[in-house]
Amino acid sequence: AVVSTQSTGEAYVTATRQSVAQCKGYSLEELKLQVSVHDAPVELDNNSFGISGLKLMGARHDAGKLKITEDIMSDLPYTRLSWVRQDDVKAIGKKITLPVYLNNMRTILVETLDFATDEEKFYERGVAILCTSLT
Repeated sequence: AVVSTQSTGEAYVTATRQSVAQCKGYSLEELKLQVSVHDAPVELDNNSFGISGLKLMGARHDAGKLKITEDIMSDLPYTRLSWVRQDDVKAIGKKITLPVYLNNMRTILVETLDFATDEEKFYERGVAILCTSLT
C-alpha cells in the first residue's frame, strides 16, 4: 500500500505491524522496521508499505546513506518500510536512529527509523524525519 504522509500516523504504522504479524504468524515483538529510500516507487511485498512525501530536516539522502547538509529540509521522494523478523534484519553497517514526527512542531513521535550513514553529529544538529511540514 502506498500512503500519503498527510494521513499517516502512529495508528497506521501499528496497523501495518499487526497485519504483517497476523499474516506471518509472528508476535509483534519479533518484528522490526527496515527502511529504504528510493527516487521513485518500488515494488512492495505483503511485508512492506510505501510512503511518499516525507521530509528530512538537517540532512539529505544520497546513494543509500544519510548525509549532513546545510539545507533546512530535503525530500525523501519514496520511502519503503518493511516489517521483518528481528532475526532476519539485514545489517546496514554504521547507522543512525532518527525520530519520525507527525509535523514540524515535533510534539507527536510516530516512530523511529534506522538509516545507513558514514557521518556523525546527526543528534547535535537535530536531524529528524517529518511526515508533513505543515503544523
